[in-house]
Amino acid sequence: MLTSVRPASKWGLCFTSAVLAIASTALGDIVSVQIAGEVTYSDFATIGIGTPVTGLYTYDDTLVPIVPNPYNAWYGPISAGLSFVDGSSVSSDEAEIFVNNNSSGIGSTDVYGVRLDVPPSSGTMTGAFAGYSSVDGWMLARMDPTGTAWNGIALPDPQTILALLPDDGSILLFRDPDYYLKVMDFEITDLSVVPVPAPSALLLGLIGLASCGRLVKRRTT
Repeated sequence: MLTSVRPASKWGLCFTSAVLAIASTALGDIVSVQIAGEVTYSDFATIGIGTPVTGLYTYDDTLVPIVPNPYNAWYGPISAGLSFVDGSSVSSDEAEIFVNNNSSGIGSTDVYGVRLDVPPSSGTMTGAFAGYSSVDGWMLARMDPTGTAWNGIALPDPQTILALLPDDGSILLFRDPDYYLKVMDFEITDLSVVPVPAPSALLLGLIGLASCGRLVKRRTT
């Protein structure tokens, strides 16, 4: 006598779907932060003072500090980039987020920043920046000189940064092959978390779990 394997395979799908759904949530959420601001100083003729700067940085909210200590932390690597009014841009897959708590000894200041260095090994510079050998600095640097914004080094909600940290120190330093330096200062005026599509494994898991519900209902009716 032949025995159908369809019910067993359906329950196998249920189990696999549950595993995918749980694994997807365990990986944490991808946070993508859109930056907007304006240039406050520029050594580049095609990028004037008052012109817009836009950017994006993306990270996993389960990142742990690279070198943990009670006072400040680096989180990374993350993807980050900036674009300017003339089409020039700079980006890297090895940027880092820095969080400083005022008890670190670095003054009495709470700090949140996104550090951008191109190279070390990955990154691009285009437009007015293309002839330069490196860029380093802070594509986002905000500070609270009173040191009362927070009392820890956990990753904060990016959308609270501008209100909590009123002072801006965002700056990029460009060096040409002869090591001559050009400077770009800018002020960040908006930080917005943009939606990131759900992972495909999570979607598959949710679809499978819905199918499991229908299977259970059929078996009990």
